[in-house]
Amino acid sequence: MAAGTREERRDAKRAIAAAKTAEREARKLAKHLPKRTVARARLEAAADEAALDLRAARDERRSSPRRAARRAARSARRLERMSLRAGPRPPGGRGRAGADGARADADAVERAKARAKLLKRRRAQAKQVQKMAKSAAVHTVGQAIAAPTDAERAKDLRKRVERTQREARRD
Repeated sequence: MAAGTREERRDAKRAIAAAKTAEREARKLAKHLPKRTVARARLEAAADEAALDLRAARDERRSSPRRAARRAARSARRLERMSLRAGPRPPGGRGRAGADGARADADAVERAKARAKLLKRRRAQAKQVQKMAKSAAVHTVGQAIAAPTDAERAKDLRKRVERTQREARRD
């Protein structure tokens, strides 16, 4: 099989770079998921598999650049699907959360770049979910500490009753 044109090799290089970015974003997303969960383990396994695919695509870029670009795009697509399963759910629990929808007729480079951006947004969403959970926990603990006990409430009520009785006697 003849080596591809210079342009095909360049496109393959860009597709591989974009898929590598997607793989990095998937790993970052996995770090933001709770430890020892099935979703995190699956996403990490998918990222490992994507790294192997990217290494193979890099090796075959010179001999078959179109196949290398397709392999890189497939790797990025697989990571996108896994991130959809692992990341936070969109409102309603369905659909493609935050997908910017790379056009079907776009070349592999554009689609891989769009997927990397999508993974980055999903990671930001997952990070936001974690922040909200921590914030809610802190507020709950704060309220538990600040809320008066039954004894304190009873003491305040007694004081109020005594104060109104004193005022009533003065009048």
